[in-house]
Amino acid sequence: MKIQGLLLFFLSLSSSKNLQAQTFTAAKDAVALQKKIVEASTKISTIQCDFTQEKNMSMLSEKAVSKGKFYFKKESKVRLEYLVPVKNLIVMNTGKMLMKDDKKTSQMDMHRSKVFQQLNNIIVGSINGSLFNGKDFMVSLSESNSLVKVELKPISKMLKSFLSTIVLVLDKKDFTATRIEMNEASGDNTILSFTGKEINGSVADGLFAVK
Repeated sequence: MKIQGLLLFFLSLSSSKNLQAQTFTAAKDAVALQKKIVEASTKISTIQCDFTQEKNMSMLSEKAVSKGKFYFKKESKVRLEYLVPVKNLIVMNTGKMLMKDDKKTSQMDMHRSKVFQQLNNIIVGSINGSLFNGKDFMVSLSESNSLVKVELKPISKMLKSFLSTIVLVLDKKDFTATRIEMNEASGDNTILSFTGKEINGSVADGLFAVK
């Protein structure tokens, strides 16, 4: 299965060039660092920001770049609104998913699909820290002076069939993600970066309506 626009959501305050300039070493105290990340996540009620998504596919000579707006509201409401180059909308709310483009609108129960269920778990778990507590991934932590890199390797056969690794890069200032990289078993990958982050601002429930 290819990971398309579903997978991808999180917050970036730094560019890819800045990330590449960082030198990461194994975390000195991984347990304490993980605890800080989880504690910081409990303080997040809402997130809204702009995002840029880069999709690298073997069948394409150039990156596929999309831009839009991302919204999150505790406990597990997610809205991914693609604006450029085409308009698309993905909403996840309490086990339901809505997908909309200029031609049609579709809705599904994520509990009927283990794949979509896992995708939702990845999205929300990367924000609230629950990925550390699950049994789906092996977790390794490394750090630089200002960033933490979290590498997640899937354990289950189902996840391994379409994911090789997920890499999250977190800002040590607030332990929110500055970058997410989804590496597929096929060799394709998706990189998201987000700008204009606002945490715990007012986000209307209507943005997450799934009817």
